[in-house]
Amino acid sequence: MDIKLLSNFYYRIKELKVKNLLIFQINVFNIFLFYIMRLNTDNKQRLKSLFTFFLEFYKVLMGAYLVVFVPRLCDDGVCSINDNIYNDEVMHRVALGFNSFCFVLFLNLYRIELQRENWCIKYLDIDVDKAIENLDDEIENYPLIKQEMSTLNKSYKNAVMVCGGSAILNTGISLYDLSTHWAGSPSLTPLLSSILLIFMKLYSSYFVAGSSLENERAYSAYMSGPKTYNAIDADFIEGEHYVAPGVASDLISVKLETISETDSPRRRIQRPGTPVPNASSIGHIESKV
Repeated sequence: MDIKLLSNFYYRIKELKVKNLLIFQINVFNIFLFYIMRLNTDNKQRLKSLFTFFLEFYKVLMGAYLVVFVPRLCDDGVCSINDNIYNDEVMHRVALGFNSFCFVLFLNLYRIELQRENWCIKYLDIDVDKAIENLDDEIENYPLIKQEMSTLNKSYKNAVMVCGGSAILNTGISLYDLSTHWAGSPSLTPLLSSILLIFMKLYSSYFVAGSSLENERAYSAYMSGPKTYNAIDADFIEGEHYVAPGVASDLISVKLETISETDSPRRRIQRPGTPVPNASSIGHIESKV
């Protein structure tokens, strides 16, 4: 009788603990949702970008360390990850070292990518009510922002090109090392998957960087689409970075690199007798009216 009472008491306590744990988890989730709803648009975009970064990070890890994560033959069967890491063969150590070098280059790419994305979220905005080309003319009144955007796009593309070259060399060196202990289909499937993951990331980044430079825009590297930042952020409208149309360039304290209209990758079509709608001609049109 006493054992039965103790057993019932034990299960009641256990049920109460489970119920309290469930209530605690629900409360934590509600608090999390509450703070998410209070975040402004910029912080929500930063949170989404950071979440996407963590989801993508495994691509680089698997794609860079091919000689670690791709199965290979050992004396007693397929090697474990520990066997791949602590293998003392000279060629394997060389391949593992180059894997690490490639991984560091990709970390630098992600650093530049996140820095660029954070800058875009701070100074630019995605406005669905405006055309994608809206920023082309609006940014002409913000020469400092335009220069910083161009610098970040160039750094981003250079980092993508360096990572692309290192990924090709890394794949070749790793393939040579894996071929000496080839395990057949257990090696082939993970190898192809890892190579595909990392080159898909490189293609996506190259498209974003190349298109941003060619069109003088800021395509997002993390927003689905990819999205285009097509407006100046509301926090900087006519702020310290704003330069009114017609203001002489020598009033700007920072020396800017001027790009002629003919050299710019974004050329406007000018009809006969119609002024080009840039900052200088707007004042010209108003004076005529």
